[in-house]
Amino acid sequence: MKENHEIPWGGLAGIGALVFAIIGRLVMGDAPKVAQSTAAIAAYLSQHRTQVLAGSLLYAIAVALFLWFGVTLATVFRRADSTGVAPALVFAGYILVSAIGFVGIAVFAGMTYAMTMHRALLAIAAGPYTALTVMGAIAGIAVAVPFGAAAVVIMRTRVFPAWMAWLAALVAVIRVLAAFAVGSTGGALAPDGALVRSVPGLLAGLWILLASWLLIREHLPVATTGTRPVTGH
Repeated sequence: MKENHEIPWGGLAGIGALVFAIIGRLVMGDAPKVAQSTAAIAAYLSQHRTQVLAGSLLYAIAVALFLWFGVTLATVFRRADSTGVAPALVFAGYILVSAIGFVGIAVFAGMTYAMTMHRALLAIAAGPYTALTVMGAIAGIAVAVPFGAAAVVIMRTRVFPAWMAWLAALVAVIRVLAAFAVGSTGGALAPDGALVRSVPGLLAGLWILLASWLLIREHLPVATTGTRPVTGH
């Protein structure tokens, strides 16, 4: 569809966001848990300074591509459902999450730079490190907004297969539940534990990958009747 030639680029941006995020995580290495000692956290920041800064740049690129993907997705949803509120929530949600992501990664990079330049500050490294980790867990509620809204749009319009709506809803619910684990101080339910960070992240990444592929294939509405799209390739 020539009129939708820019849409597949949004799908490629979604895949690019995942690639850059994964590489950024690998570059940063094995980060310490918040429950570990101040010495362990300080040693990580000091010994992995270059990796942390490089990984932060990669994460920043991932966030920019994530925003591109989100805006494209919101545009597709708006074409399919021009009267509903949910497409606007998708748009606003991706902007909100991207803003939180940019701020979080920039603060982490700035903290690392400052503390490794002025090493006396490493004595308090555990404070901001833990605060940023908790901030990331609570931000899961913001992440739930675009995923929940996407589920509503897909169920209303079938612009994507119905199972994509159920997967988006699952991601939204798990993200909200994971945010309530911030009261835990250790184990899988800690703010940086597997059930709070890894599982929701993997499910969200899977949904983004699948949605990106559908955008690349131009599985999009070209006209609407009520809230039901007429699709074409």
